[in-house]
Amino acid sequence: MFECSDRPVLQAIFLNSNCFEHLTRLLQNSKVFQGRLDSLAVATIKALTTVMHKSPAAKEVFKERIGYTHLYEVLVSLGQPSRHLLKELMNMAVEGEHSSVGLLGISNVDPLLLLIQWLPELDSSELQIFTADWLRRICGLNRCTRATCVNARMSMRLLSTLEKHTRLHRACGESLVALLGSLGGQSLSGSELHQLLSFLRQDDPSRPHPYVGPVLRSLLAMLRKHGLESAMQYFDLTPPMAGIAVPKVSRWPGFAFSFLAWLSLDQDQLGPPSKGEKRKQLYSFFTPGGTGFEAFISSAGALVVAVCSKKEYVTVMLPDYCFCDSLWHFIGVVHVPGKRPFGQSLVYIYVDGQQKLSAPLKYPTMTEPFTSCCIGSAGHRTTTPPPSQIPDPPLSDAPSGRSSLGSILSPQTWGGLLGGKPESLTKLISAGTQDSEWGSPTSLQGQLGSVMVFHDALQTSHVKALFSAGPNCISPFKSQEAELGELSSKLLLHYSPKACRNPICLDLSPNLLHGRLTGNKVVNWDIKVELGRKPSVIPLYVYVSEARLEKNLAATFLLVVKHFLQRHTVNQETLLHCHGAATLGTLLQKLPAWQVDVSVLVAVQLLIEQVTFEKNPQLLQQLHTHLLFNFNIWNQGDFPLRIGHIQYMSTVIKDSRKQFRKKYGVQFLLDTILLVFLFLQRAEDELWRILLEIVLCVMWRGVGGSDDNAWLERGQVFSALTKLGTANELLLPVDHIKLSLLERMVEWAVNDNRESTAVTLPQHTENAVRLLHVVQDFLQAEGLVNPALWTEKVLEETVTLMDGLMVWYTSGSQWLQLSQVGLRLLLGFMAQPDPQGLLGFAVCAMATAKLNGILQTKSIDSQDEACFLLGRVEGILRRSVSEQKEETYSFLVPLLRTLLSKVHKLLYMELHLPSLPDTNGSPSFFEDFQLYCNSPEWRVYLDKYVSIIPYMKQYEIETFSQGHETMALFWKDCYEAFMINLHRRERERGESKIRFQEQFVEPFSRRGRQENLRYNSMLKQMHTQNSAILRQWKAARRGLMCERGPWQKEMNWKLSSAENYSRMRLKLVRNYNFDPHREASALRDNLGKVLHTPINAESLLLEAVKQVKVSDLEEEILDLPEEEQSGSTQADDEDASQKEKLVMSEDCELVTVVDIYPGRLDITTHHIYFYDSSTEKEEGVGQDFKWPLSQIREIHLRRYNLRRSALEIFLIDQTNYFLNFKKEVRIFSLTFSLAFSFPLLYSSFSFFVAVALRDKGLTFPLFQKWVNREISNFDYLMQLNTIAGRTYNDLAQYPVFPWILSDYTSGELDLSDPRVFRDLSKPVAVLNEKNAKAVREKYESFEDPTGTIDRFHYGTHYSNAAGVMHYLIRVEPFTSLHIQLQSGRFDCADRQFHSIPATWQTLMDNPNDVKELIPEFFYFPEFLENQNGFDLGRLQISKERVNDVVLPKWAKSPEDFIYKHRKALESEYVSAHLHEWIDLIFGYKQRGPAAVEALNVFYYCTYEGAVDLDAITDEKERKALEGMISNFGQTPCQLLKEPHPVRLSLEELEKRKSRLDSCPLSIFEHLTELKSFFVEGISDNCALVKAVVPKNQSHSFISQGSPDTLVTVSQNCLIGTHGWLPYDKTISNYFTFIKDPTVTSQKTQRFLAGPFSPGVEVTARLFVVSHDGKLLFSGGHWDNSLRVTSLLKGKTVGQHIRHMDIITCLATDYCGIHLISGSRDTTCMVWQVLQQGGAPVGLSPKPLQVLYGHTDEVVSVCISTELDMAVSGARDGTVIIHSVRRGQYMRSLRPPCESSLPVSITHLAVSWEGHVVVHTCWRLCVQDKNALHLYSVNGKHLCSDPLKEQVTDLCVSGEYIVMGSEQDSILSSSPLIFFSFCSPPLLSLLSHVLVGLQDGKLIVVGVGKPAEMRSGQITRKLWGSSKRLTQISSGETEYPTQEHL
Repeated sequence: MFECSDRPVLQAIFLNSNCFEHLTRLLQNSKVFQGRLDSLAVATIKALTTVMHKSPAAKEVFKERIGYTHLYEVLVSLGQPSRHLLKELMNMAVEGEHSSVGLLGISNVDPLLLLIQWLPELDSSELQIFTADWLRRICGLNRCTRATCVNARMSMRLLSTLEKHTRLHRACGESLVALLGSLGGQSLSGSELHQLLSFLRQDDPSRPHPYVGPVLRSLLAMLRKHGLESAMQYFDLTPPMAGIAVPKVSRWPGFAFSFLAWLSLDQDQLGPPSKGEKRKQLYSFFTPGGTGFEAFISSAGALVVAVCSKKEYVTVMLPDYCFCDSLWHFIGVVHVPGKRPFGQSLVYIYVDGQQKLSAPLKYPTMTEPFTSCCIGSAGHRTTTPPPSQIPDPPLSDAPSGRSSLGSILSPQTWGGLLGGKPESLTKLISAGTQDSEWGSPTSLQGQLGSVMVFHDALQTSHVKALFSAGPNCISPFKSQEAELGELSSKLLLHYSPKACRNPICLDLSPNLLHGRLTGNKVVNWDIKVELGRKPSVIPLYVYVSEARLEKNLAATFLLVVKHFLQRHTVNQETLLHCHGAATLGTLLQKLPAWQVDVSVLVAVQLLIEQVTFEKNPQLLQQLHTHLLFNFNIWNQGDFPLRIGHIQYMSTVIKDSRKQFRKKYGVQFLLDTILLVFLFLQRAEDELWRILLEIVLCVMWRGVGGSDDNAWLERGQVFSALTKLGTANELLLPVDHIKLSLLERMVEWAVNDNRESTAVTLPQHTENAVRLLHVVQDFLQAEGLVNPALWTEKVLEETVTLMDGLMVWYTSGSQWLQLSQVGLRLLLGFMAQPDPQGLLGFAVCAMATAKLNGILQTKSIDSQDEACFLLGRVEGILRRSVSEQKEETYSFLVPLLRTLLSKVHKLLYMELHLPSLPDTNGSPSFFEDFQLYCNSPEWRVYLDKYVSIIPYMKQYEIETFSQGHETMALFWKDCYEAFMINLHRRERERGESKIRFQEQFVEPFSRRGRQENLRYNSMLKQMHTQNSAILRQWKAARRGLMCERGPWQKEMNWKLSSAENYSRMRLKLVRNYNFDPHREASALRDNLGKVLHTPINAESLLLEAVKQVKVSDLEEEILDLPEEEQSGSTQADDEDASQKEKLVMSEDCELVTVVDIYPGRLDITTHHIYFYDSSTEKEEGVGQDFKWPLSQIREIHLRRYNLRRSALEIFLIDQTNYFLNFKKEVRIFSLTFSLAFSFPLLYSSFSFFVAVALRDKGLTFPLFQKWVNREISNFDYLMQLNTIAGRTYNDLAQYPVFPWILSDYTSGELDLSDPRVFRDLSKPVAVLNEKNAKAVREKYESFEDPTGTIDRFHYGTHYSNAAGVMHYLIRVEPFTSLHIQLQSGRFDCADRQFHSIPATWQTLMDNPNDVKELIPEFFYFPEFLENQNGFDLGRLQISKERVNDVVLPKWAKSPEDFIYKHRKALESEYVSAHLHEWIDLIFGYKQRGPAAVEALNVFYYCTYEGAVDLDAITDEKERKALEGMISNFGQTPCQLLKEPHPVRLSLEELEKRKSRLDSCPLSIFEHLTELKSFFVEGISDNCALVKAVVPKNQSHSFISQGSPDTLVTVSQNCLIGTHGWLPYDKTISNYFTFIKDPTVTSQKTQRFLAGPFSPGVEVTARLFVVSHDGKLLFSGGHWDNSLRVTSLLKGKTVGQHIRHMDIITCLATDYCGIHLISGSRDTTCMVWQVLQQGGAPVGLSPKPLQVLYGHTDEVVSVCISTELDMAVSGARDGTVIIHSVRRGQYMRSLRPPCESSLPVSITHLAVSWEGHVVVHTCWRLCVQDKNALHLYSVNGKHLCSDPLKEQVTDLCVSGEYIVMGSEQDSILSSSPLIFFSFCSPPLLSLLSHVLVGLQDGKLIVVGVGKPAEMRSGQITRKLWGSSKRLTQISSGETEYPTQEHL
């Protein structure tokens, strides 16, 4: 039916008839059998496909009415599908036969998504494999299909399916992973990569994830595809009407034309040339008259350049080059007119940077305006005129002056260049016939990258340089050679997909010819970029290398790293920054030996070659150090691998020997041999073998001759071995060493006799004879004790030697004696026991066979000899029979038969042995003799009749005794000679000792000491480096295992050392070594094991040490030892070292909360260093630090153990260090050294503040600030604690705060009632009068008989280490410290801090409990909660479990308690009486009679000066006294000796302010008295997006009192720097605004350089002004840059391109040293603001930290350096908190929302106390919904508040939030009491609010004169910007307001 001519009409009829609903319902409600049901489903899918065929509208209707989710549910409900149904769904996707996808393409991708979702539900593995295989073929066929699937987010559907791997067949899963790799090669987003990496996690240690191998290979495939040149962002000009329309070019500015562009055309667009084909337009520029020029791609895929005049259409074609290959090409067309009047115009065509063609082509007329200009579009179409108007085509031989191109390009001239016929290159036709000749114009039908058109001719070098920049280069004129910089002035237009937002294409040239895009802009995500955004690529390796897979994935991973680095500078720097090469080298050492093979070596070689090609010397050096020259990796492999590694290493060195000689020269090789090769397992074996060879060569080859003297020399070697063995313990027993020597000597003797000549034969023969005697004597003497010496090798070599000498057959007495020796040796070998089985049998068999052969050919004439042989053989035979050794017996029977036949008559056997078995061929002799040898006849014969045994022994004595005596004399002579020579050598040694000492020993010792120092230094450096690598590796793994990483893991917390400017330690950080302390809980309850080892009170618990070490690991900057650089880098380092000089170096101790670390402090002219020298560094984690002196803010003299021997250093970012020195005198020289190194310190702090306080008393500025209410009570107490020596770093001197309330039982807390407060004039222990009486009586009755201890009121102290741990027991590391203090267990529950009311009651009842509070009671609610879940036990009476601290009834939560407690501290009552408590703790009542009268005297050891530790020489006594001081606590330094002044009341303060002329009024203190004023003319009719007064503006002495700078930025990027005086009492509005005159004149206006990215809303978030008002940092630029603009010059002074997408937001910290940027690329970067002379001068070239974790665009950021917090919010509603110093992930926040719709984080702010304010916005029912959320610094959600308006800007000021809104510009000053904010430190500076309006006006809100105030004004003001205004003073105008609720 649908195969008709009016198919669209029929489709519309079916759609209007609800055919989709009917078909789906039919399938859903059918009641047929399964087989028929499947056929019905197939038919239904066919019908749906037919209705939607080639109809986008029908597809949309189906999605809207039915949807593929519902279709999937219907199909699943039908049961398991058939193969036919699955095929039909594929056909539905391609709208034809699915196997023809190459021709048809994917028309409907949704059925494929349905199939992917269906795969896990298929029961048939065959169907799973079939479907997955076809999906891979269809979707990954070509770029077009891949792009379709990527745009449909198929990757996420694939990942969701792969998560169900247990229900997928392995082959199916691998096909899906391969498809994912194909799609990822096109584009892969961060969230998709995040999910893909989760498959590499190894949850089960015994079994890897099944997709580890496929996923790694998939990543490699993605990286390889992205290794090809391809544009990640491009214009998709596939639709026929697509293209870029260029505005009218009124006048061509130059004399030539150059066009450069990146493009890609698919292969399937290539077709045979025929009539009716299309020509794909590349560009076209035409005048209204139809003349102009263009370029297009022909139907055959060739590039054609054309010029059209009124009569002719001339073309030049690039032959033999087809662009339809799916690859990206860089095309350049340069058209140059003739230089002379009749000169020839030429066109040059470039492809991929190379000139391919140069041909003459007429240059078009450029005088007319070009009105029809298009790029990649059909654009101007020339209408073909009627035939009568078409002129005849010019002939080639026309006599006119104009020649055809065919005649110009003669074969003789151009044939060689063009390589083809002229007709194939050029063509000239009549104008108007081009459509019929080349086809009608259409769009490019491909992908177009960046486009540049120049009005000048480009040189070949320019084109080549622009090509080298690549298709993804954002700013080619800035990142390449200097010669390209001048090209920017020759640009006519420059379009980049990066600077395009449909439909506007920004022209990046100065001409601003913004184009209009018809088509799509495509953004692909580069896997290299996404993988680079992960914390580190190296942590993936651990799970790959540990996977016991069949294939070597280590090599595969190295290839992944190679492609990860290819042509990607940022990834190379990332790998360098995270020390990836070092980490990789360390991990490769852990590979099992079988995995270190040739493939790994080849992969390393490819990686090094790639980095060499990238020309990154630093990274290459790292790879050389940690991979190539790391022998610990390659020595695991086999011998061929090690040889291959050394060969490759030698080729690398050979290319640049000088570069490698210094670092990898002879010394490196020697160290490598020492470290690696000498510590192999067989080192000892190799050593003794080498020594054996040396000794053998000396004694056998080195000693000439064979006479007695020669053998006397050789014998001395054996004597020396005997003496060494008796006096020393050798590697081997002496007998074994001698045996080895003899074995080799016999072996060499055999060779010598075999190779000897007639001249040397006698000598070798005599040596052999003597050697045989020595061997026989050695075996007969030593072998009796050690049978193991009778070895097979000795037997074999000895027999060989005797055979060579023909001993058995040579006559003569010497040879007869030697033959007897040989027989005895053979019998000895036969007689040896068999301890090891087969070895003994072999020796016995060999000896028996040899003796048998000798006896068969030898006659025995002597009866004595016959008895000897028979007796020995019979003895061996009888033993084998008795021991039932059949094998030995079987060896001996043939020998015995031969021997009996030889001696039968000689020994009268026929007479005495009638029963002897027949020896002549009897077959049963073996068995018969076995029985006969035990018979009485045989035994009697041997013992009595013939006396065989006695004769045998007699024969041995007569024959061999002479030889034994001879050898004994020989050994005696050898020993005597040895001793004589030894004494002689000792005498000679004594004579030459002095000379040897001078010439050898002393130089050698000196050189040895130097070498030891060097070697130990090298080992220390290696250890430090390995430790740093380990730290970096752990940090990288934690990044992957955090909450936002692919491998999530549960987190625990501990207290951080980061402080805000009020010295509050608010923040919890991740605790990577968390211990639940279950054993400590069990020991408390007597359930655990008893610890027999006493706890060392001198040290801390190991767990606590780990806690603080890891904390410092997080917060300290990791610095690996710097590698040696070459060339200029070394020179730079030398210059730096010359400039930086050491001023002072002193040993000291770094004191922390947990431990004391010995070390050394070095002070140079630039930096301060601390080197940790503690011996117990856990895994190398030390406390080393390095800081520039410019970062030091304050240095305070400190006491430690009541000695003035310490310093506490405070940095600008609130980091602090407590250093204790051994001698007090060192402190003064040290402080002056610091002052000398950094003189500015004198102006920022006093070294002796406490002394100054006592001297100046009440006139000291700090007192005056508090008295005048310029600082809060909390800040004042904290500063007093700091000045008095109290510190967080020493628990014995922890800051002390007062109990301020006495009511902890009421339901409500009334701070206006004085009765709820404690009496601050008395010590806390005597608030109860009964206690006061007892304390006074105790004091008066105390007498110390020794007179040492003075009277005291209290034996304990109000602040000591135990008290601090008591309060903070629920927070690590104080939990571990408490357990250590309690001997490894928790204290019992009743004595723990479990209830605030109970603790207060204990203080009232017990006069001995005098604990005051710690600062945490006023700012840190987390210490009241048991967040780590410790088992703290149960109370004894109530059995109630101790968990969170019990709060007073008036506190609803810990946060509520802290808020109200802090409010109580800042209340009027406390303000009026706090000075009384200060007198007790820090003032005149601390000591002396006033202290006695106030009952305020403590134990004498708590006061400074009471003891002198330096005077105590006994170490134990001094340690005991130090422990006493630490346990008792220490009284602060006395700051005042007179009463502290009273604070002014509020009334007194108002009176004082009224008398002052220079005190700005805070708007938050006068919320009902505000006035608003406006200033116009700053930015008329253009929104004012930024107005800020920098807070740290410096003025010289001359310019004191001059106005500050107020910076404004308008939406059109107009910059203004105005004058601003915040307070002048003489004028009505109290402020003065001086407008910048440059903003009103177009000639002087200053604008930010460079366009912003299209679609980016220019808001205040894109701008940050430096704290001195001299620099403006801006984001949002199209090229992803962060720009630095000088406000003085109005010029860009810095441009930093590190983000991979547009920067969307910026923020700076309070102290102005860090800047944070957020981007669309989902990352944030922390930048250091460079300072020069204390003033900002720019940004560091590279970011300090790159913060990861987001999966969507980052839209808001804020940063607090002092709290080490970087907060970022994304468009998906996620807020992430990172640390600034380490860039580590901390936690995520998810603001609540009443809707499931996406929520965007539009604004963020961080308060002084770390509270995070989050503004969220989401769209609900076409209306934006807004809300404000508050979180604590530790991520706890405190409250939320809905907003009625759309907020445009937000900031936090103390306990107020100031917001601006979109609706009529609302200024909202909302008191956030319910948000638990506390009073700000400096409210007096908050005098005005600056508000920018949409119409360009600036609103200034401040306090007006009291006489002009109107009553009834509220805190919300609404301004209507259209009202008339009146001028009041100096350019400021009062802005009328109206009430608004």
